[in-house]
Amino acid sequence: MLLVILCCACTKVDIPPPAPVSSGGPGFPDQEVFGATTYYTKDGQRRLTVLAPHISRFDNRRLLMMDGGITVHFFDQNGVHSAVMTAKEGEMLELANRVWVRGNVIVKSDSGMVLRAEELRYDPDLGRILTDGFVTIITTQDSLAGYGFSSATDLSDWEIKRSSGATWRKTEQKKPDGDTLSDNKS
Repeated sequence: MLLVILCCACTKVDIPPPAPVSSGGPGFPDQEVFGATTYYTKDGQRRLTVLAPHISRFDNRRLLMMDGGITVHFFDQNGVHSAVMTAKEGEMLELANRVWVRGNVIVKSDSGMVLRAEELRYDPDLGRILTDGFVTIITTQDSLAGYGFSSATDLSDWEIKRSSGATWRKTEQKKPDGDTLSDNKS
């Protein structure tokens, strides 16, 4: 019996090595950065500054995944600060500088306008922030909500599709005879 135990104890057992983890595979970033600030420029002018507590970089997709609460500062074509956007998390395609953010997204322009959404994307080719989802925009004269939104990064030149809301602007309405009359309500 002792001889059988000794033979079993000395027998070589082939255990296969663990499978290698592929670079950029699902859930396995190639690099991780904590407390990062990233700058993006166009034609020598700063356009975006992205601050994130945690960034995971996937080399094969040239993708940055950001979480832990992110802040994006927008700058106009002259490099002047125009707005700040905050969100819970986001992604950025490195080569295109396209940014998607989601989770309690708030954009505050330096002019005082505020935009709230659950998700937004920034398209640098258009120089605009966009969403097909629900948004609320608050100005000194309006509070509007709707689905589908597009604006410049400083929240100027904005458009809401399928909108509803209230305005406190003085408006003009046409009478049937072509004259105009003013009305404080819309």
